[in-house]
Amino acid sequence: MKRRQLIVLHIVFWGLLFISNIWSSYSRGLSPFVKVLIIEAGYFTIPITCFYSSYLFVAPQLFVKKRYLRALLYALLTLMAIVILRYVLEYYFFKPVLGFDNYKGHPWPVGDYIENVFFYYFPRYFIYGLMYFFAESWYKTRHLQQQIEKERSAAELAFLRSQVNPHFLFNSINDIYSLTYQKSEQAPAALLKLSDILRYMLREDGDSFTPLIGEIGYVENVIDLQRISAKGGAFINFKVEGPVENQKVASLIFIPFAENAFKHGVLNDAENPVEIALTISAENICFAVSNKKSPYQKDHTGGIGLNNVKRRLELLYPGKHELAIDDKEDFYTVKLNLQR
Repeated sequence: MKRRQLIVLHIVFWGLLFISNIWSSYSRGLSPFVKVLIIEAGYFTIPITCFYSSYLFVAPQLFVKKRYLRALLYALLTLMAIVILRYVLEYYFFKPVLGFDNYKGHPWPVGDYIENVFFYYFPRYFIYGLMYFFAESWYKTRHLQQQIEKERSAAELAFLRSQVNPHFLFNSINDIYSLTYQKSEQAPAALLKLSDILRYMLREDGDSFTPLIGEIGYVENVIDLQRISAKGGAFINFKVEGPVENQKVASLIFIPFAENAFKHGVLNDAENPVEIALTISAENICFAVSNKKSPYQKDHTGGIGLNNVKRRLELLYPGKHELAIDDKEDFYTVKLNLQR
């Protein structure tokens, strides 16, 4: 809560309490109204002094600095200040100026003043000040922890994003290098596709979520690049079902699963193509990839894609995603379900 809003909240609270006190006194027959207003305003300074002395001076020493003797000293000074304030109000202002005698000609001794203040105001407004400070400190600490966690998550996401792009770039450049080395006519087209992919990565780098239609286009470009690098020998089916307009998804969240299929799957088997499916419904977005496993390790550099995307899912879809991986002897299937 902002400071200005907090000040307004304090003013509203004390204002309502003040109005309640005025109404209570006026309804008991005290008059005239202006006199009642002045008397209640005078008495109202006592709980305010008690509350804010407790909140501003005693509570910080007690809860933050752990200076208990100083907190006790401030509490005693608050008690003395309230006793003096009440005595001055009643005997030097209310009685001589307004003709109001709260004790009907029977003045109180100092001991009674101290006892009344200690047992009436302290159990209420002094304790309220301590409680308010404690609650405010707890809220600020929790809010700060949430901000730190949010910033930590944002920094971790940024780090994970920085890992996604170089990993894909490394694989793609290797493929294009092979085409160039072989003097393939597909090399310029592959380089153009890679340019489009990198442009998308740079454009979407500032936001964790992106329009789904853009992410679909990105996956299609990656598939086309894979087909080009395989000289038409890559059998990959990609189908999309459901409405894609006005939908958003975490950027670059699907591609690690497709890359994993390209890296470890058999791409040149027409009878067992790599199957990639995206299904969109009113409640979920489902992305599934299935591929026949290759007996050969095609990428000896290893990879960070799947571990990366699992961590991103934990951060971006906490409690709102299901990732199922079926690793059989011959086939590998992954299914990601995102709740909207």
